[in-house]
Amino acid sequence: RVFLLGSFGLLFWCGIFAVSWRVLVYFKGIEDIGDILGFKLLSMILFVAFALLIFSSILTSLSKLYLSRDLQLVHAMPVSSYKIFISRWIDSTVESAWMVVIFTLPIFLAYGIVYQSGLFYYANAAAALAALVVNASAISTIMVMVAVIVIPANRLKSIFIFLGILFFVAVY
Repeated sequence: RVFLLGSFGLLFWCGIFAVSWRVLVYFKGIEDIGDILGFKLLSMILFVAFALLIFSSILTSLSKLYLSRDLQLVHAMPVSSYKIFISRWIDSTVESAWMVVIFTLPIFLAYGIVYQSGLFYYANAAAALAALVVNASAISTIMVMVAVIVIPANRLKSIFIFLGILFFVAVY
């Protein structure tokens, strides 16, 4: 089962790379505006990745910080509250961002190959992606903490899921 799902994931990853590479080669072939189109495509991809990270992190941080079943046990331990919060926040950040990060890597790889970038590009792309993940997680966690003051956490999760489905239908 793991092999089958891993194979599908790898096949999907290779498909993303192939499509990205093909589009970027085509864009680079256009003389006057090819690089501008590549730049606009990259900004669009980063915007969509940021939106996905925000939405995923909202649901994950709400679940980790307010709806987890082990909260009473964790808060009864002799550990300070901020350490519990930081560990939960890091856990929710990793949980909400791993898929977006893995499936944007082939796009950055295609950009590096098409535009013949050096190692500095890959290090810069990794740092930018990490900063994007941390910023999205921090923004969504702050939004959740403010929203929980007004609306109970159980209802808030239902509202965010409904808004996510509504947003998907509107985009579709």
